Order: sequence, then structure tokens, then C-alpha cells
Amino acid sequence: MRKKPVTVSASELEEILEKYFDAGSRLNYALKIVGHPGIGKSAIVRQVAERKNLLFIDTRLAFKENVDLGGYPVPDHESMRMIYYRPKFIPPERVPGGKDGVAWFLDESNRAHPTVIQTLFQIITEGTCGEHPLPAGTSIVLAGNLGEDDQTTITEFDDAALDGRLAVFQLRPTTGDWLAWASGSGIHPSITRYISLFPERLWDEAAINPNPRGWHQVSMAITQSYGLGTEEALTGHLAGSPGGSLPKIIDSLVGAVAGTDFVGQMTAPRTISTRHILDGDEGKLSEMTAGTLPSEDVMWALSGAASHLCGLAAAGGGALGEDGMRVLSNTLLFIGYSRSDMRISFFYRLLRDCGIFAQIPDAVRMIPDGKRAAELMKKFTAAVEMKDE
Repeated sequence: MRKKPVTVSASELEEILEKYFDAGSRLNYALKIVGHPGIGKSAIVRQVAERKNLLFIDTRLAFKENVDLGGYPVPDHESMRMIYYRPKFIPPERVPGGKDGVAWFLDESNRAHPTVIQTLFQIITEGTCGEHPLPAGTSIVLAGNLGEDDQTTITEFDDAALDGRLAVFQLRPTTGDWLAWASGSGIHPSITRYISLFPERLWDEAAINPNPRGWHQVSMAITQSYGLGTEEALTGHLAGSPGGSLPKIIDSLVGAVAGTDFVGQMTAPRTISTRHILDGDEGKLSEMTAGTLPSEDVMWALSGAASHLCGLAAAGGGALGEDGMRVLSNTLLFIGYSRSDMRISFFYRLLRDCGIFAQIPDAVRMIPDGKRAAELMKKFTAAVEMKDE
């Protein structure tokens, strides 16, 4: 049985990589990172390696066989022996001048040819690739996808010996980490604002799209292909060309649901966002209870808040943590004072999809207004009883 990956966020993975690279080749294990396509595995490894002044080498194992890694044999006529020339894509014999080590990133490791596993074992345990020693200070990082869970084809390596030499982590992107990265990476301001308002749109784990890579691609299309550097320029373009090509490109990169909503938010913003609910915005709560917000907008925002909570619960192994409990408390408040049919539906969704039933009473008790908390608990209990009938 293979090791079960430990779930980490992007910021946690960065810290793990920094400590790992600091140790260089002195450790007797390698890192393996798994996760859905497009969530930033390779980008994080590259960024940390460059911060540590390491030579970063990215090798895609899906296109390699065992003979590629070991090098092709050529005759040495003087010694009358076959020798193996060092492949150009593996680390050089020595760390280049000005670099403090090497980070060899072996991507798509679980899509490689089965014969590659023996060379991987040699690389990790002996610091050697075929007959070619790796330079001192070489850190090995493997990466791969999840298979059935993310609709990718993988090669199953049921090798306990190799598995025992790996620390395996599953990367789950978080909105906070991605927005922090995006703010310094030139991501279009309209995208960062949209994701901050609707954090559930960063990544759809079930449908794969949208994902962080897709939003980066959308940003590149907006700025590089269409030359729209500001929110005002983008809004003007979309409003002036409702049947234009840019919305189709956006749909193709992040999916029709997220793409259509992003374009709609730019041209005709919704009156309430997921962020309003997650933050417990009292003004929006008052508008909702007064019936001045469109039901469609409320339903969309509540759906986003529920999806965000499900993601938090999954990332925490069912536990929400202090910040998550605050988000749950705020979300319950909006659900509790929404229209009755929405209230029942979303209460039930939290129970069915998120598995946080036991945490709801504690979240309700976090509401400062005791009268509100008591009313909400009655509504929640009534909704559960109604569903059980």
C-alpha cells in the first residue's frame, strides 16, 4: 500500500521546500508532490529553488524511458569498452559557478514508463543517474497527478522500496495564497478582484476547471493578446463587444460557468458576493432580509460560500479551524435569514457535501447576538427535521 499524501497549502509547501533545499543532498529521502493539473506545483518548486539560488532543472518523465536517463552507449575504441555519454537534460557533473546547488524537478513521475522506477530509486538513494554521479548539493523533487481523482492517466508504481524513500504531499491551492502570489506576479487586477469576491471560483476540484493556471492564462490573454491593462479598459471592451472573441477565449481557459460569470461580473456586477457572506457583511445581511437583493444574486453568493466551506473542510480533514469556524458562523447567519426554500437547501448542502454537522452548534454560538443565535439554531433544527421526514 502506497503512502497517503499529507495535504498542504502553497505556503506550507514553500516552507517544506525551503527546509528541504537547505539540507541539499544530506537527506535520505526525496519529496513528491501530487495534485490536480494547473494548481501550481512546478511554479512553486521553481520559485523556491530560484530564491535559494539553485540551478532549477525541469524534466518531464512522461517522455523518458530508462535508457534516456542512463545515456546512450558509445564505443570507447581506446579502452575497448562501451561508455555512456551523460544526457544533456540531467544535472551537470558540477554545480555551475554562482549557484549554491541543484534542484532537479522530475515532473509527471507517475506517468513515466515502468522501467524508469529503477532509475528513480537509484537517483534518490545513491545520488547517481545510470553511471553518472549527481553533483553534491542536488535536491530531488518528484511531482505527479492523482489519476482517477483528477481525470489523468498515471502509471501505478506499487514499489514499497521507492515509496519508503519519499515524503509525499498533496497540494491544495487556497485563495489567500494565490492572491498573495498574484499581487506580485502581474495578474490582471480584474481577476484578483473577482477571485477575492468569489474565492470558490479559483479552483473547482470536481470539474478541474477553473484552476489557478487557467486564471493565469486568462490574465495573459487579456493583457498580451488584447492589450487591456486596466479594469476600466477590460470593462469597456467587454461592454462594447458583447459578441466578441475575448469571452470565448476566457470560457475556453477556465470553463463556461466561471468564464461567463467573470464576464458578467465585469459588465453587470451582482449585488452581493461570496465575500460579503464569508465576512458577515451586516449591510448586505440587512438588504437581504429586507428583500432588496435579487434572489438569483443571493443564491449565487450562498452557493459560493457553501463551496468555499466544503473546500476548507476538505483541506482540514473535516476540521475548519478558528478562521473556518468564523466563516461558517457568518455563512449560517446568511443562510438562516434567507428565503425558506434556500435556507433548507443550503443547510442540507452543508450537511451532505461538507460533513461539518458537529461543528454547526459551535459556529452558531460564535454569533454575538444571543437572540439571533437562538433563532438560527431553531431554523437549522427545523430544516434538518424537515429533510429527515
